[in-house]
Amino acid sequence: MKKIGIIGFGRMGHYIYRKINDNPNLKVDFVYELLESKTKELDGSMLINEPMELSRREVDLVVETADFRAVEELAAEVLETTDILILSASALAEEKLEEKLKKVSDETGHKFYIPHGAILGMDGFRDAKEVFDEIEITTVKPPKNLDFTFQDEWKADEIKSRTVLYNGSTRRICKLFPRNVNSHAVLALSGLGFDKTRLTLVADPNTTLASHHIVAKGGVTLTEIIQSS
Repeated sequence: MKKIGIIGFGRMGHYIYRKINDNPNLKVDFVYELLESKTKELDGSMLINEPMELSRREVDLVVETADFRAVEELAAEVLETTDILILSASALAEEKLEEKLKKVSDETGHKFYIPHGAILGMDGFRDAKEVFDEIEITTVKPPKNLDFTFQDEWKADEIKSRTVLYNGSTRRICKLFPRNVNSHAVLALSGLGFDKTRLTLVADPNTTLASHHIVAKGGVTLTEIIQSS
């Protein structure tokens, strides 16, 4: 039986917890969550609220479902002892953190996994990244579905019509809307990186669904094909 640890016990943490319990070959060994109000339903023996305790629990995988701060504070420590699945990929827009995790992974042999999130076909961007010149993604979301906590310019209740909140590199928006652009961070990691992947974020109070429109430009010329053959 594989033992799994969970960091964060919000909506996604609850969902993963239930899915693991539905699988007879998996078991939740611990849940790391600082807010006691979120874990009242859990057996106290599986609760962790101190970072140092993470290295004391022997598990096959840790799943991070919290936010970018949990990745910054805990991911490297987890990698010292086991593999980790990172849902808050926006944290990796911080270059030093990405480099640190790669270094620990190389030294220990443990892996960090990043799921594709809401955008399918990430393998195609990874496989073809050598021939892309630029990748642009436009995302439209209802204002109520965006977290404005980490920026000062916009407020959800002030947006009455379709509004462009951001247009620029994926690296910078990961710091402004870290909880809303994890899939975009994965796209950057799969393709041209955070600086060469551009993103336009639009808030539209007249829509109820999120949409993502990706344009990848580039290719190879006939001369390049002949030269490589």
